[in-house]
Amino acid sequence: MATRKVGFLHNRSKASFQMHYAAFVSRLHDFVGEDEVPIIERWAGDEPKETLEQHAKDLVKQNVDVIVAAGGPQTVIAVQGATTKIPIVFTPVTHPATFVGKNLDHPNANLTGIAGMTSELDVTRLQLLGELLGGKAATIGVLSNKNRPHFEQHLKTLDAEASKQHMKLVPMNVENLEQIEQAFKSFANNKPDGYLVTADSLFNDLRRNVVGFAKGVPAIYQWREFAEAGGLMSFGANIIEAYRRVGEYVGHILDGATPGELPVSFPDKFELVINLRVAQADGPAIPASLLTRAEFVHTRLRSRMRSHR
Repeated sequence: MATRKVGFLHNRSKASFQMHYAAFVSRLHDFVGEDEVPIIERWAGDEPKETLEQHAKDLVKQNVDVIVAAGGPQTVIAVQGATTKIPIVFTPVTHPATFVGKNLDHPNANLTGIAGMTSELDVTRLQLLGELLGGKAATIGVLSNKNRPHFEQHLKTLDAEASKQHMKLVPMNVENLEQIEQAFKSFANNKPDGYLVTADSLFNDLRRNVVGFAKGVPAIYQWREFAEAGGLMSFGANIIEAYRRVGEYVGHILDGATPGELPVSFPDKFELVINLRVAQADGPAIPASLLTRAEFVHTRLRSRMRSHR
C-alpha cells in the first residue's frame, strides 16, 4: 500500500500558529496513528500571493492525498487554482458558500472544511465596542487587510452598521507590518475612541505588534489570542478547536470519505474574552452587560463596573 501524504499550506508564519498546527496534528493522529502519515508543511509568511500559489503547486506535485488550506480565503483560492482533483480541507474561512456552493451539507467539487464565522462577526464586534463605549457617538479606527477578498464591500457593511450607532469609521487598509504601524500613527490624528481590528490572519500573525500599537485605546479583535497577548477584548469562535476539526476531516478523507460527504462545519460557541489586566490598567470601565457574558472576569474588577439603564 502506497504511503498516504498530507499537504498543509498556511498563508502566515509557523511561529504564530504553532499551537493551531499542533492541534491539527494531534487530532489527525487520533485517527491515523502517529508517524503513519507524513505531513508536508508549507508556510508562506508575509510573502506575496505568488509565493502562496507556488507552495500550492508544489504540494500538488508532491502527490499528496489531501491538502489543508489554512489561514483564510487567500489560501483556499491558491489551492483551488492548483488542483481540482485533490481533496481540500479549509480552516477557518468566511462565507464558505463562495467556495463550495450553496449546499453546505454536500459541498461541491473537491472542497470542504470549517467555517470560522470570521468577517461575518465584525459587525457584532463593532456593536460590542459600541456597548463598551456606552453607546456614545464615537470615532472608530478600523484596520483591514487590503488583500482580503471583498474587503471593500465588507467596509461598506461596517459603515452601514456604524451609521446606526452614530459612529464615524476611519478605515486604514494595510498589507504588512510597516503599513500597520503607520496606520496606527494615522489613527492617532483622529483621536479615536476605539479600534476595530477586522478579521484576518495577517493581524493574528502579527497580533503582538498590533496589540502594542493599539495600547491605550479600547480595541476589539477576532480571536482570544489577541486578548491573551495584551489586547482589551476579543469576540469569536475558538480557532484552536477549528484546527482540531480539520484533523478529523483529514482523517475521514484518508479513510475514504469524499469532501461531498463531509458537511461544512460551523462553530457552535462564541467567546467574549476580556483581558482584566488591560481593563484595570488603562481600559474603560467595563459595563456589567459585557462582564456577565465574558470569560476571564475577576471580582477585583467590580469597582470599575457600571450599570446601564
